[in-house]
This record gives sequence, C-alpha cells and structure tokens, in this order.
Amino acid sequence: MTRLIPLAAGLAAALSFPSMAQMRVALAPPASGDVAPRHLAGRAVPTPPSVETEPVQFAWPIDASTPLARPAPYEAESREFWATVDGAALARGYRVHTTGPAAVVRISAEPGAATPAFSTLQVLHGGRTLSAQAASTARADAAQLEAAGAPFPDRTLALQLRPDLGAGAFDLRMAEARGRYLVHVFEPESPYALHLATPETAHLTGDRVRLEARLRTPASGVSLQRIGALLTAPDGRTVPAEFRREGDAWRAEVALPPDASAVPGLWELHAFAVGRAAAQPLLRDAKLALAVAAPTARLGRAAAVEPAPDGLRFAVPVEAAVEGRYEVRGVLYGTSATGELVPAAVGHSAARLEAGTGALELHFEPALLAGLSAPYELRDLELSDQGRNGRLERRALGLRLSR
Repeated sequence: MTRLIPLAAGLAAALSFPSMAQMRVALAPPASGDVAPRHLAGRAVPTPPSVETEPVQFAWPIDASTPLARPAPYEAESREFWATVDGAALARGYRVHTTGPAAVVRISAEPGAATPAFSTLQVLHGGRTLSAQAASTARADAAQLEAAGAPFPDRTLALQLRPDLGAGAFDLRMAEARGRYLVHVFEPESPYALHLATPETAHLTGDRVRLEARLRTPASGVSLQRIGALLTAPDGRTVPAEFRREGDAWRAEVALPPDASAVPGLWELHAFAVGRAAAQPLLRDAKLALAVAAPTARLGRAAAVEPAPDGLRFAVPVEAAVEGRYEVRGVLYGTSATGELVPAAVGHSAARLEAGTGALELHFEPALLAGLSAPYELRDLELSDQGRNGRLERRALGLRLSR
C-alpha cells in the first residue's frame, strides 16, 4: 500500500503567497519494489575522466491521461545453447541434440584453431552422412557474415539445417579441425524456451541479485534437471550462482562484490540449463546484461519545499560518499477538479556535488500546475550518478504535500 506523509492543512492556499516559508518534508520510506542503497561506497571508486560541470534543471508537462509504468525487470528468453568443443572431438564428430526442425548451427574458431570450412564439414543424421550443402537450406561463411554486418567473431561459419530433417541428434564432423571451437545452436522452431529474469531494475555493488528461471513448454513431462550460472563483471571477474528448484521455478541469489569494478560497462549473467524432452537431452543457455553501480550517493531524509508565486520548488537532499555529478528526476502529480491525482509534469535536475550532504532542486513553474491543487505527490523519484552511469535509487512515492 502506498504510504502517505501528511503536512499541515492549507498548503494549497499558501502557494499564492510569496512570504510562505520553506518547509521540511520527510521523504516517504522505501517500499517494496523500490531501489535504495543500504550503505554507501566505503572504498574509492573510479573518477570519470570528464564530466559536465554546469548545472542543468528543467521540467516539462505531460498529458494527464499518460499511463506511467514502472521500469521493466531484466528478462531473457532462449531457444539456444553454446558449447566449447575440442578440435579432436569435432574431427571425430560432435553430437548436438535439437528439439525442433530448421536449427541454425554456428561454428567459430577460437585463437590458434584451424579456420572452419564448409568444404570439410559433414552432418551425420538418421544414418546418413550429408555434406554441409546437402544438409542445409542456407549457409554463410566468415566473409558473407561480415558483409551482412553480422556481429559474429572472425572465422565463423553458419548454416540452417533443412526442415525436413526434423529434430533429434546431429553429428557435426570437420575432418581438419584443430584447436578449440565455439559451437552455437539456435532452435527457432523449438517449443521449449528457457526464461530468465531478475525482478530488480537496478543493482548496486555489495547487494544480492535475485534470479528466477523457468522452462516454458507446452508439453508435460518436460523438465530441467539442473541450472548453473556465472555473473561476469566488465573487468572479467566471475561470481558463480547456484540455482535451487522451487516448484516449477528455479531461483538463485548472487552476492555482488562490495568493490565497484574499475572497468565501465555492463555485467553479464550467463545461465546454462540441462533437461530432458522426449527422452532426448534438452540444453538451453540464456544471457542477461545487468547494470551494476557503486552506491556513491543516496537520497536524504527530508526535502525543503518552497511554495511560491513561481511554482513549486523541491530541494531534494542527497548524501554523497564521493564527489560526482548527480541527477534527480521525478514526476509531479496534482489533484484535478474531479479529486483525482493525475500526472502533471516531469522534472530533472543535475549538478556536481561534493562529498557530504547536498541537494538538487526540482522546479515546477505555475503553468505546469494549472488546473491542479493540493494534495501533490512527487512520484518515481530517482537518483543517478551521471558521471559513472549508475542508477542509485528509485522510489515509487517520493513525498506528499497534503492540504
């Protein structure tokens, strides 16, 4: 339930008086689903090489009928899997199991490996040995993939198996294989998909990432036997995740390292699942990209609110652990003539703050408040570290100004 913080009656009328003193209004406490740092970065975090120093502040109106949704959680759905294969195994014949027709197979050479070629690739299926051309409806070598702008590694070839070959076991054999290869299989027609999600929309170092995986299938008797996962930081560090079955779902929690990575970029979660379908192995890999930020700042306890002839001003408190350029944004709601709370405007404010206690001001001009009265609410209140590209805090309800 939304928590409301009452103020003294008569605030709406006071908006028209320039002599109205500044008021201190407590921020609503974080509620379920909000993002809020439980601690601030205790170690030095990287300083951005160049950050804008000029403060910026603006607000614009939005239509009262505009539906405003919460940020969507990170999700991925996969009908594919990967395997790293030794060249000797590929030369003998490496078996992949498919659960749908027309699978797309990609083979990429790792550094030091022999370049894969269609001329030496064979596909064994149903007691037959087929050339790459005879087994596929479409093929592309490294040059063709590069010309098409496909983001695949160098020395890669790809082919789509003929639909009439159906599903089941396929042996990929490349006589001249040497070194190591990445084999990727994508099954666009498979009824089995691995769904991977995390309910949080922002993550902070030192916190725990909650994960949930489910196998989406139209058939009964198909299940996953185990799921493993690795969370990889931009600097290459990895953190393992252990999934446990809970009913028809698999869940895990991963503790993020307490120190922020010195390398900017997204973290990647790679989950790999093993199951059975129609007495055949079912393999699925899924990846999620996660934004992880160091908790360099957090919202303070109470905002200074100034109702004045030039609108409403909110000095939103910010407690910064390190110097940086921080941004506050929020959506102002007001009460319409029918007594409903409706969205009126979106406000942004960004400025450089020193370590310690500071504030960022949101200013909503009178034109943005036309036709509205108290109670007002500041919703979807967010704090971000602009220089380090991190979302630090989000509260569905920031504060409330009542009559």
